[in-house]
Amino acid sequence: MFEDIERAAAALHDTKAGWVTRRDGADALGQAAMRAIEALNAHAEERDVDVGRAVKEALGQVSGALAGIPPTAGEATHTLEELVRYCEKPGERSVVREGEEYSIEVGLREGRQQVVYVTPLKRRDGVELIQIYTHCGPFDEGALKWALEANMKLAQSAIAVTQVDGEERFVLTNSYFASEATPAEVKASVKEIAFYGDWLEQKLTGRDDF
Repeated sequence: MFEDIERAAAALHDTKAGWVTRRDGADALGQAAMRAIEALNAHAEERDVDVGRAVKEALGQVSGALAGIPPTAGEATHTLEELVRYCEKPGERSVVREGEEYSIEVGLREGRQQVVYVTPLKRRDGVELIQIYTHCGPFDEGALKWALEANMKLAQSAIAVTQVDGEERFVLTNSYFASEATPAEVKASVKEIAFYGDWLEQKLTGRDDF
């Protein structure tokens, strides 16, 4: 398989070859790329953790290549700007930068919206993370049990409690190592956090505040 791809690439690179040879090389590469992307997309929601991570990393590498981002040795490394901008989709998801933090306004069904925040975070041990989160509503001890039970069903996020201006709130959050985060992973997390964050908000308040 790889030998065929290398031959097609060599044909395309050969500027002394006839145009038919180079065209056929480009066609072969395009077909191989499409088949690879189709296979990866078919397993974008893979339940096996290791397989799912490999799929997301591969899709992230593809998206980076299409965006002109050169690959790095080992894990792909992307800037926060690149990761967040990959989440944009006209009419559905818009991105605003606020200092070092980004807010993504996500349009949901029935005209509802949810704002998801993406921010750099440095732990006390010096490890750099990318944190993705949304506010869901005031903390309610009565809701704690079903909130923790709901955590079992989440793949790209977790329900947590934090303080905002002295008030305890439920948040939906996820973190990645900054050196390992891929555009596909961040986008998947933003979409899940927006969807389930809005679901939590409806459960807690019945409003559309965040």
